[in-house]
Amino acid sequence: MNDAILTMEAADDPLKAEAVPGPCPPAASDPKRPYTVGTLRYSLGEVIVVSAWVILGGTVFGMLGSLVPTLLPLTLEHFGASGALIGLVVGSVPAAMNFVMNPILSTASDRTRTRRGRRIPYLLFATPFVTFFLILIGWISPITGYVHANLFPEADINTLGVLLICIFSVVFQFFNLIVGSIYYYIFADVIPHRFIGRFMAALNLAGTAGGFLFNFFVMPYIIDYAPAVFTGIGLLYLVCFLLMCFFVKEGEYPPPKTVRRPEGPLLKRPAEWIGIYFRQCYRHWFFTFLFLGTALNNASTVCRSTFNLLFATRELQMTAGQFGKVMAAGAVVSAGVVVLTGFLMDRLHPLRVFVASGVIVVAANVWGYFGVVDYPTFFVVGIAISVVYAVQFVSNGPVFIELFPPDKFGQFSSANAMMNSILLIFANYFGGVAIDRFGYRFIFIWDTIFTVAATLALLFVYVRWKQLGGPRHYAPPPTD
Repeated sequence: MNDAILTMEAADDPLKAEAVPGPCPPAASDPKRPYTVGTLRYSLGEVIVVSAWVILGGTVFGMLGSLVPTLLPLTLEHFGASGALIGLVVGSVPAAMNFVMNPILSTASDRTRTRRGRRIPYLLFATPFVTFFLILIGWISPITGYVHANLFPEADINTLGVLLICIFSVVFQFFNLIVGSIYYYIFADVIPHRFIGRFMAALNLAGTAGGFLFNFFVMPYIIDYAPAVFTGIGLLYLVCFLLMCFFVKEGEYPPPKTVRRPEGPLLKRPAEWIGIYFRQCYRHWFFTFLFLGTALNNASTVCRSTFNLLFATRELQMTAGQFGKVMAAGAVVSAGVVVLTGFLMDRLHPLRVFVASGVIVVAANVWGYFGVVDYPTFFVVGIAISVVYAVQFVSNGPVFIELFPPDKFGQFSSANAMMNSILLIFANYFGGVAIDRFGYRFIFIWDTIFTVAATLALLFVYVRWKQLGGPRHYAPPPTD
C-alpha cells in the first residue's frame, strides 16, 4: 500500500493521482463468465486459477524478501563490516533507491501499452536479473576468494568482500525494486474487485505459509549452505514468477490520458508540479501526522529486522535452526490472529486497531528487554512480537483506504511512501550505529522509542479523525 501509483492527469490540477488510472472498457457480456474487471471476464473457476498464479508469484517474492535481509548482515559481518555499514547497505540504500524509483516506475507502468499489458513487461524484464544477482550474493564468499586470488592478490580480502557485496546488493535491489513496485498493481488490473478482500486474505495466508516453510526448512541451512540456498530460492523464484507472467493475462486499457503541462520556462515546470503535489499532500497536519506515524512505526522495526538473527545467535548462543523455528511458529500463530484482526477492523475501525497494537508492541519490547535471556524466553517473546507485527501489517493498508481522499488515493499513498523512505534512510544507518554502541539487545529499546513516538502521532490523528466525523461521518479535509 505504501508503494502506490503516482499519476498526472489532464484536469484542473496539473497533478492529480489515483490508485488505478482510468477506467478500462467494459467486458462483453457472457453469462458463463459473469465476473469482470476491465475487459477481462472470468468464470468462478478462472477467478480461482488467476488468483492462484498471482498468489504463487507473491509467495516466492516474499521468500526472496526474507532471504536477503536475513543473510546479508551475517555475510557483511563475516567480512568485518560495522553495524553502521550493515544498516546502510541492507536498509538505507534500498530506501533511498525506492524513494527515487517508485514514482517513476509507477507512472511509467500506468502509461505503458503493449501486447502483454502494462505491468507484465516490467516483471518479465526484471525477473531474470533479480535471480542472477541473488545467486551472486549467495556465492559471495567463493567469488571473493577467486577474485582475490586471481585478480587482486594484494588487496585486503575483507575490503574486497564488502565491496563486492555492496555492488551485487545494490544492483539486485535496483531490479528487485522494479518487481516490488509493479507486482502489487496487478491485483487491481486482473482480479475482479468483488473478490479483492478474499484475494488479499488468501495472499496473506499464503505468505504466512511460505514464511513458515522458509523459516522451518530453509533457515537451519542458511549459514552453512548459503550458495545452495540462494541458488535454489533464486531458481524457484525465476520459474514461478515467469509462469505467473505467462498464465496471467492483462486486459485492454484505454490510451493514457494526456498530461496538461504547466506553462512558463521549461526548468520551472517540474517545480510547479512538485509544489502542487506537496501542497495538496502536506497542507493539513492530519495527513502529515498520519504519514509520520506510519513512517515512525516502520522505522521501529529496522533494528529487529536487520539484527534479530545476530542477537539470537551471538548474544543468546542460539542456532540458526532454533531462530527459524521461532519465526516459523510466529508465522503460524499470526495466521490465526490475522483472521481475527479482519473481524476486529470491521467492528472497531482499522485506525483503532492500529493504534492499540502500538501499545502492545511497547509492552512486548519492555518485557523482551528484561526477560529474554535464552532460547525459551526468546521463543515466547518472539512469537508475541510477531503476532502484534502481523496485526499492524494487516491494519496498515485499511487505515489508508479509510482516511486518504478517495480521488487522490494514489497521490497520498506515494506521499506516505516518500516519508517512509526518507525516515528509513536515516533509521537504518543510525540503527546500525546504535547497535555498534549499545549491543544487539538495543533492538528492544529502539523498537520501544520509535513505537511510542508513532503511537503519539497516531493518537493526534485519532482525535482529529473523531472531530472530522469518526467512523460514521468522516470526511477527509479539503486538499485543493
